[in-house]
Amino acid sequence: MSSPTSPASGTPASPSFVVTSPADILSYIPHALGFMPDESLVVLTTSGRRLGATLRVDLPGAGTDPLGFADGVLSFLQGDVDADGTLIVVYTEEHWERYAPAPRSGLVLTMETVLGTAGLPVRGGWFVGRSGWRDIFCTDEECCPWPGQPLDTVAHSALNAELVFGGSAFDASAPDAVLRAAPSVAARDVPGAAAPDPAVRAVEGARAHYAACCAGRWTAPGQFRATSALWDAVLPGAGGFDVEAEPDVAGFLLASVESRAVRDFLLASACLGSAAALDGATACGLLASEAWADTPSTAPEGERPGAARVLPEVRSAGPLQGAIAALRTDGAGAGGDSGSEATPTAGPAPCGAEALLYADVLAGRYSGAIAWGRVDAMSVLLARRAAVSEGESRAAALTMSAWFEYARGRGSRAAVFLDAAEQAVPGYRLARLLHELLRRGGLPAWARSRATAWTAGAATALHDAA
Repeated sequence: MSSPTSPASGTPASPSFVVTSPADILSYIPHALGFMPDESLVVLTTSGRRLGATLRVDLPGAGTDPLGFADGVLSFLQGDVDADGTLIVVYTEEHWERYAPAPRSGLVLTMETVLGTAGLPVRGGWFVGRSGWRDIFCTDEECCPWPGQPLDTVAHSALNAELVFGGSAFDASAPDAVLRAAPSVAARDVPGAAAPDPAVRAVEGARAHYAACCAGRWTAPGQFRATSALWDAVLPGAGGFDVEAEPDVAGFLLASVESRAVRDFLLASACLGSAAALDGATACGLLASEAWADTPSTAPEGERPGAARVLPEVRSAGPLQGAIAALRTDGAGAGGDSGSEATPTAGPAPCGAEALLYADVLAGRYSGAIAWGRVDAMSVLLARRAAVSEGESRAAALTMSAWFEYARGRGSRAAVFLDAAEQAVPGYRLARLLHELLRRGGLPAWARSRATAWTAGAATALHDAA
């Protein structure tokens, strides 16, 4: 799995950090990743005297082809078109014997050959163990005394002090980073645990109600668009409504992601905007046909043209109540950015541009711009909903959160969400598929380009390197 961060094209060094020693570089890495790597290979690209992208991958297991592994790492780095060199760091608890080659030195030499051939020569490399660090390439003990430098020199480096003073921090591991940002990932339903609080029970009751009301009708065009518009209505505030005050809304949102069509649509909608995603879903034939001139009057009410949309009740006056009231009155064209309600075609058009765009986003093949503000807001919203969910809705919310981490290029964090989804519903299909994709080193096309990759702000900006 990989966790790269890649500065956006043209991003200024804001702020600009001066790197004066290897300890500064080693102190920068966990700040860039958000956690301290372990049993990992970290590669940083350089452009002149600047640091560029940071890539972390698990160290390969026994029997892995080192050349194939190195080629895979290179494929991740080639999106940084401004790079002219690399730095390599090996994090492992494997013991380094004096006068013996460094652990993983064969892998490092293979990486050096592959990267050098590709025009990204390795300009430096370090080994970081349990208690210290040492230059991988330096064998002169007068220059690089055995056994190396203590880790305190990294913690006390000038750059680390500057980053901490500027408000940057990192966690001890990827799971710790995820749990701090999204406590809802923690395992639930532990034997002997206290009963769910009233807010959770109220949300679960609402979820069960709306799951039953909308069974078989989530993809009815009117209902589908109303559901999309409701997600848009709550998205700008990133879940900024009180679950205890609005359990109906939280329950409706959770019930909706139990529908695979709605769940996958929301992934595309976060990346592209709901208007483009709705066009794609329609072109893919995911919405039920509205060519219902011959629909019998005995058809279920929810399947008849013009049937009322199912929407949650809002208790508190405010923008959300107004948005839902507009949806009830005017249809799904109100609220959010979903646009006016269009009439779907009678059947799928899978070869159309809209369908291809939709499919390419979900498969990670899309290489265009992503609406990162929407993705970040949706991630916050899902993490909060997962805290009051259980069963399939919890598995869906956690897997969607994992997909958004995958979209950001943060595979280590995605794996933590997927493990939690597996605990909620063992064998949940999308979680299994995404886990396998991460295991194979999958990374979406947009994350491979400096111009389209997600950035975390100043922590991933270009920095001065001395």
